Parts: sequence; C-alpha cells; structure tokens
Amino acid sequence: MDDKSVGTLPIKVLPLFVRPGEEQEITADEAEQLWPLLKSHARSLLLDYLAKAEHSEHQSREHLRKRRFDAAIIDELIDYCKEKKFIDDARYSEIYIRSWLKRGIGLKLLRSKLREQRIAQSIWEPLLEEMYEPEDGFDTLKSQMHKYISRQKEMSYNKLKDKTFGYFVNKGFDLDMIAGAWRELQQPLT
Repeated sequence: MDDKSVGTLPIKVLPLFVRPGEEQEITADEAEQLWPLLKSHARSLLLDYLAKAEHSEHQSREHLRKRRFDAAIIDELIDYCKEKKFIDDARYSEIYIRSWLKRGIGLKLLRSKLREQRIAQSIWEPLLEEMYEPEDGFDTLKSQMHKYISRQKEMSYNKLKDKTFGYFVNKGFDLDMIAGAWRELQQPLT
C-alpha cells in the first residue's frame, strides 16, 4: 500500500497471510482485509482509553496518532465518540477547570493550562467565567499567602515580600491581587 503505515495490530489478531517478524509486501486485497481489523483495534484502544478517565478530543487523537493509525480511521472514530458523547470538550473543560480551581491556582495560570489542552477558547471561556469567582480567588490567595509566609524562615521584610510575590506570580495570580492580599495580611488585626 505505497509504503504507508496505517496503524498497528497485535500479533494475535493478524490474519494468516501476515507473517510476524518478517518484512513483506501485501497486495491491495490483503490490505483491504486488514482495514477493518485496524479500525476495530483502534476503536477498542480508544474506548478503553476513554473508559479510564475523561479525555479531550485532542488527547484522544494523540492517543491514536501515537499508535500510527491512519488519519481517516482517527477522524471516523473521533466523530463516532463525539456523536455518542464519549468525547465532550465542554464536559472535559468543566472537570479540568474545577480540578485546577481546587488546587488554588491563579486565573492566568489556569488560562494557560487550558490553552495547553488545545480546546477552543469559545468552549472553556464561558465555563471559566461561570466557575471562577474573583472574591473566592482572592480569599484562596490570602489563605495560601498566610500559610506560605508562616513557613518561611527569618528573613528581611523586602526579601520575604519579593519571594512571596514571585511565588504567587508563578502560581498564576494577578500582581494587583497579590499586592492586595499582601497589604491585608500586613495590617495588624484589630
């Protein structure tokens, strides 16, 4: 078939005309016989993958692409799984956002992580706006900052401030929000 790789099959499902361990050319008729086996194997791999955890369309495509399946097989299976709601980027985004919000990261880092997932921004942005409350983010930041400061060894005020700001900028929090939390934590309790 024009030296084209269209997927991989386990030895136990290979038809008799294929001799494992040997390089051989197959006829067009033999290739036609392998095509349904490849599709079936790819479908099985994808459904097993999706049964274990929620995955995005991009992750599912990559899972099959790593196993060198033909693009036509991948497209057909992805469409099938989307139609059956086995793959739903909106559902995946919601779970992903909730998971990262529980970990207490800032909005900037969360947006960056969502872009890394290669899901359309039009899918996850409305979910993020609905799920992220700035007041909760500020309270989370303040709580984390209090714990972070209490764990630090003795150091000068400026060094502690620089270290704290750097830590929370890396966690994706906005600089103004960090400064506000810092000011509130520096005020003596009355």
